[in-house]
Order: sequence, then structure tokens, then C-alpha cells
Amino acid sequence: MSTNRHAAIEAVLRQHLPNARLSAFAGSARLNADLAIDSIMLLQLIVHLELEHGLNLPEETLLTHQLETVDDLAGLLVANDHKEPSL
Repeated sequence: MSTNRHAAIEAVLRQHLPNARLSAFAGSARLNADLAIDSIMLLQLIVHLELEHGLNLPEETLLTHQLETVDDLAGLLVANDHKEPSL
């Protein structure tokens, strides 16, 4: 499952955040130092992961965990089980 999360992170970076240093992408890559992802880019990444891949990072997780690496982010993402009510 984590591999799928890594693939989703990489896909979003490639499609929506082309300024990230993708040549350094790996599980151990540091989000800021290696991939050049700043706080705004991280928020964009999280939004796209939720909207396009059904993965989210609960707000309380953001407040209580340090996100240093791709592995950290992948490990904290959870599948969004919320279904939109049908009309």
C-alpha cells in the first residue's frame, strides 16, 4: 500500500509541482532539502492527493507529526473513506 502512496505523491509532484526537484525523488528524500518543497507546495501536494487519489492527511496529524521525508508523508496518508451522498 505504501508503494501506491509513493506513486501517488510522485504523480502529483510531476503533474502539479514541476518546480520540485524530482530527480531526487525517493522514499528517504527530504521534502524541503532534497525536493525543494516549501510549505505552500506541501499544502498543494496534500490537496491534490486528496482530490485526485482519495488520500488525506488529517489536520491533527499535521499538528502532531513532523513531515521530513516522502516516507513520513506516505506513512501518514490515510484513504478517504468518505463517500459523497448521492443526489
